[in-house]
Amino acid sequence: MRKEELYQVSTLAAFQNKGYDGQITIRRMLQFGDTGFGTFHGLNGEMIVVDGVVYRALGDCTLETVKDIETTPFATLGFLEKTAAVVLDVYGNLTALTERLDEVIGDRQKLILGLISGVFEKIALHSVWPQVKPYEDLKKIVDDQDIYSYENIEGILVAVYCPESAEGFNVVGWHFHFISSDRRIGGHVNGLFVHKIKVSFEEKEVLTIIEA
Repeated sequence: MRKEELYQVSTLAAFQNKGYDGQITIRRMLQFGDTGFGTFHGLNGEMIVVDGVVYRALGDCTLETVKDIETTPFATLGFLEKTAAVVLDVYGNLTALTERLDEVIGDRQKLILGLISGVFEKIALHSVWPQVKPYEDLKKIVDDQDIYSYENIEGILVAVYCPESAEGFNVVGWHFHFISSDRRIGGHVNGLFVHKIKVSFEEKEVLTIIEA
């Protein structure tokens, strides 16, 4: 696999059109990266991939590891080299964090894959309990999920940034999934407050769809 590519399973447009059935196995997905996020067949939890290990955040944001025979309908991942982290002062919410990250990456037309570590004074997460057919709209499913809040929790944000050119293929802008350092808590990030963070990231040249 090419290190300069960011890979994804399916497209955001297809996924949002109730495309929640698994497309490829986790085993095959991991051939394309060791860092990223997504979901599982039937929206069975939020996916977090760190160091080549795939975790599932259940609907209550507790974590479990996932067997590689499971499948995913939508995921974004790539290979992330171990590089020296940049220490940043943020002291703010999710908007403050993304603005600070924008300053660091400079060119907002780039694809970015990164990890952001620190102690989060506050963080709000959600995940999804598995769905059954006939599937409902994604917005309704997400709106029906509970949001869980945590304070002074140490962990990592898996971060992806996609420019406007990715419209329809992936989420435009920053997208974060969280995993706690003890690997007990995780999910999609709804909000946060943080002071100091460490950021390591890579620019990717192209967004490539993995063939099923």
